[in-house]
Amino acid sequence: MSRPRVVLMANNIDEVGGAQRVVHVVAQHLGLRGYSVDLVGIAPHEPRHEYVADPAFRRFTLMPEPWPAPPSASGLTARLSPADRRINAQRARLRAVAIDRLAEVLADGPPGIVVTSQLWAMEHLADVPHGNWAVMGQYHSSFEAAAAGRDLPRALALYADVDLFTLLTPEDAERFRQAGLNNTQWLPNPLAFWPDEPVVAAGEDGTGVVTYLGRLSVEKGPRFLVEAWGLIADRHPGWRLRFVGSGPEEADLRARVAALPVGSDRVEFLPPVSDAESELRRAGILALPSLTEGLPLALAEAMAMGLPCVATDCSAGVRLLARDGEAARIVPRAEPGALGEALSRLMGSTTERAVLGERARSAVSDYRADLVIDRWEQLFAAMLR
Repeated sequence: MSRPRVVLMANNIDEVGGAQRVVHVVAQHLGLRGYSVDLVGIAPHEPRHEYVADPAFRRFTLMPEPWPAPPSASGLTARLSPADRRINAQRARLRAVAIDRLAEVLADGPPGIVVTSQLWAMEHLADVPHGNWAVMGQYHSSFEAAAAGRDLPRALALYADVDLFTLLTPEDAERFRQAGLNNTQWLPNPLAFWPDEPVVAAGEDGTGVVTYLGRLSVEKGPRFLVEAWGLIADRHPGWRLRFVGSGPEEADLRARVAALPVGSDRVEFLPPVSDAESELRRAGILALPSLTEGLPLALAEAMAMGLPCVATDCSAGVRLLARDGEAARIVPRAEPGALGEALSRLMGSTTERAVLGERARSAVSDYRADLVIDRWEQLFAAMLR
């Protein structure tokens, strides 16, 4: 069977982030396997990050400028301020440009398979004629997160008629099926790297680094990690806490750290990194204090490195990666005390860190990119049968 053309769409393909890394990994591996791949971002993002030095795919960004923030008011246009009306007009113009540009990309070659990795991308595809294309829709968070906000009704409407709708875990695929979608399948994200050798646990007993790797935003729960650190820092004077990332909560987090009675001098804030592997090699433990997740890439990558990890029970994806606590410690979300105690136990034992790290690496071996891309190809063949 000849390989179909693949158009892989995401909200943006330029930002330093987990979703962006995933679509680049998928695009590159499919391209190297002989597929004609177009990677399409809806809106640009500055600064633009280059994930692949020698891409085996073409890349496009549909909008000529960033998508503006929503207007400050809502309701009838007549009630909006002049500034809000300008924002709405700018959004309408950019969306029209994006729709036209997407139609051009689809027409620039034979029809094949379109993959919309996010809901906003699917909303744009829905406005472009694509009847000759097979469509794989994706959702990269959990059913629980979708049901808690407005994503569930959007997903049910957008993905009802696509050829395949993939979720990150079997549990999420089943819950979306129960909600009314009969075209669900589970497909995990591929790891961006698989080290030949696991990382050596940083430091001897009494020294090391607890690392947080991700966006500094409310849903990621970094403030609970600060609170947990405040409860245990005096027990482990040789350990440090490192936040790697940026986001709207950074100023608040810095203020919370400054107010800690102990341990504030051992907390670092570093900007986002494009090379997660190098940063994880400096870590002793990864902490994931999130309130909501899908199949968290930071957790999977840390486990691939053989790092011991502590994560909150915030999604089916966390439970799947952690094998319900066997391969990574799982604690209740939004409970700094439980998070702190789990971290403290690992911080106090080189042996326990080594045992958990070995289990972690074994648990995520099936998420190596070559194995996950095999599954992509199997799904493509089924869609086109």
